[in-house]
Amino acid sequence: MRKQLFYLANNQLTARLWQGGKLSEGRTFPNDEAGWKSLSNYLIKHLHTPIFLLMDLVEEDFQRDTIPHVYGGTRKNLIERRLQQLYRDTPFRHASTQGREKTGRKDDRILFNALTNASLIKPWMDTILAQQVPIAGIYSTALLSAGLFKQFQLGNEATLFITHQSAGLRQNFFQDGYLRFSRLTKLYSEIPEDVAEVTRVEVEKTRLFLSNARQLQRGEMLNVVALDNLPALQCLQNLNLSSDTTNYQFLTPQVASKKLGFRTPADIQYLDTLFLYFLGKKSISTHFALQEQSSAYSLWKSRILLYVLSAGTIGACLFWSGANFVETIESKHLLNQINLETQKNESRYQRVIESMPKTEVKPHNMKAAVDLHELLIQHNSTPNRLFEAISQVLNRLPQLKLNELNWEISDKRELVDTSAMSPAQVLAQAQAEAQTQTTDPGTPPAKLIGVPARPSELVVLKGEVVPFKDDYRTALESVHAFVAELTKNSAVKVNVVHPPLDVRPSVPIDGEAGGSAAPKAEFELQILWIPEN
Repeated sequence: MRKQLFYLANNQLTARLWQGGKLSEGRTFPNDEAGWKSLSNYLIKHLHTPIFLLMDLVEEDFQRDTIPHVYGGTRKNLIERRLQQLYRDTPFRHASTQGREKTGRKDDRILFNALTNASLIKPWMDTILAQQVPIAGIYSTALLSAGLFKQFQLGNEATLFITHQSAGLRQNFFQDGYLRFSRLTKLYSEIPEDVAEVTRVEVEKTRLFLSNARQLQRGEMLNVVALDNLPALQCLQNLNLSSDTTNYQFLTPQVASKKLGFRTPADIQYLDTLFLYFLGKKSISTHFALQEQSSAYSLWKSRILLYVLSAGTIGACLFWSGANFVETIESKHLLNQINLETQKNESRYQRVIESMPKTEVKPHNMKAAVDLHELLIQHNSTPNRLFEAISQVLNRLPQLKLNELNWEISDKRELVDTSAMSPAQVLAQAQAEAQTQTTDPGTPPAKLIGVPARPSELVVLKGEVVPFKDDYRTALESVHAFVAELTKNSAVKVNVVHPPLDVRPSVPIDGEAGGSAAPKAEFELQILWIPEN
C-alpha cells in the first residue's frame, strides 16, 4: 500500500513516501507560512495517497489514573468524560488501558495523554484538510515507543528507553511493561560528545524525579536503554555511567531494525527513519481520532472499494467473454466435424444404395411396410396390464378366491348389465350378439388407413368367497368391494354376471335345510378394459 508518512516536530514537518517497503528521501517544510504553502503545493501531487501523521512534540502530557471496571458504552463515556476534564483545550486526546489494580475493587489502570498545544498542529491540519487529502491516522512518537519496547522484549523491570530524533532526546519510562510517562528534551548541539553529556544529565534528572514521585524505590535498579546513532553511543559508552543502581544498554539503529524485521540505511543520524519504518510496516490503529480527518479518509476508502469492485466486475466480464469466445471456437470446430461426418455418411449411404440390386419395390413403399409392422407391434394386445390391475385388487381382498380366468380380444366398448335381466332376456341378448358376429364376420376396423384403434380386452372371472359360512351379506359386500376397486380405473368396466346370491325378483331362492353338501358363494364377473387410442 502506498502511504505518505509525515514526521511533525515543533519547528518543522518532514514528508516521505512509503512504497514497496521502502522510504523515499524526505522533504522538509518549516513551521511558517512559507512552509505551509510549500506543503500545500506538495500535496497537490499526492491527493489520493493517505497520510500517516507522526507527532513528536514537547507539549505532550501524561497522567495515570484508575476508573471503575465497566464495559461497553458506559466505559467509553467514562473515559471520554475523564479526557474532557483533563484536556479540555485540545482535541488530540488518547487513553490506553494498562491492566487492573490487584486489590480493592480491582479498577482499571488508564494512561491518559494529550498533545496540549493544539495551535501548533492546527496550521498543518488546515493545510492538509484544505486539499482534502485523506488522513489515515495521527500518532504519538511516545505511544509508538511502547510498540518498539514490546518488539525489543526489554522486560518488565523499571526501564528508561531513550531515543534520539530530530525533534530532540526522548525519554520513555516503562514499568511492568507499560509506558508510565514520556518527555522530550531539545538538543541545541548534535555533536556526539554533547549528545552523550545531555543524555547523562537528563537521565539523572529523570531518576531524581522518579524517586521524588515514588515511582522508583530507593536503591532500585533502573535500566537505561539508549537507541542512538553509533558515534553518540560510543561517546556515551566512554562515560562509563553504569553503577549499582543504574544499568546502561546500547542499541544501534541497525540492530534495532534487524529485531523489527526490516532493513534501514546504515547512515541513520536520527531515529525518525526507524519510527517511520515501523509505522509504514505495521498496521497500527490511530492514536488521535478527529472527525474532520476521518471523513476524508472514509471517502478515500469508499473510492478505493469502488475501484476494486469495478476492476473485479470488469475482470469477471473479460473472463466470461473469453470463456464464451473459446466455447464458440470449440462449437464451430465441433460443427465442422459433424458436417464432415454427415457428408461421409451420406456418401457411404449412396454407395450402399448404388451397390444394391435393383428391385421393383420403391424405397418409400418399403419404409411404409416397416412403419406398418412397427405400428402393429406397438398395438399388439397383451393381458399384462389388465391382469396386473386385477391382481392388485385381489391382493387387497384375500377372501375372494379365483377359480377361473378367461381373457380374449373384443371389439366391445360397453357391457350390458345382465344382473337385472331375466334368464330369457339374457339368452336373447347372447343370441343377438352371436348373429351379429356371424352375419358380419369381416367387418373392417373404423380406421382402415393410419393408426388403428386398439381393441378392447374382455376377461371373464369366476371365483368364490371363502370362508363363506352361509353369510350372504358379507359375500355380496366382498364382490361389490371388488367391483368398486376395479372401476376406480376409468378404462375398466365391470358387469356382475352371477353374484354369490341372485336377488333378482324373477329368480326364485331355493335350498335344502340341513343338507349334507355345504353351500358355496360363487360369483362370475365380466371385466372390460377399453384402452386409450
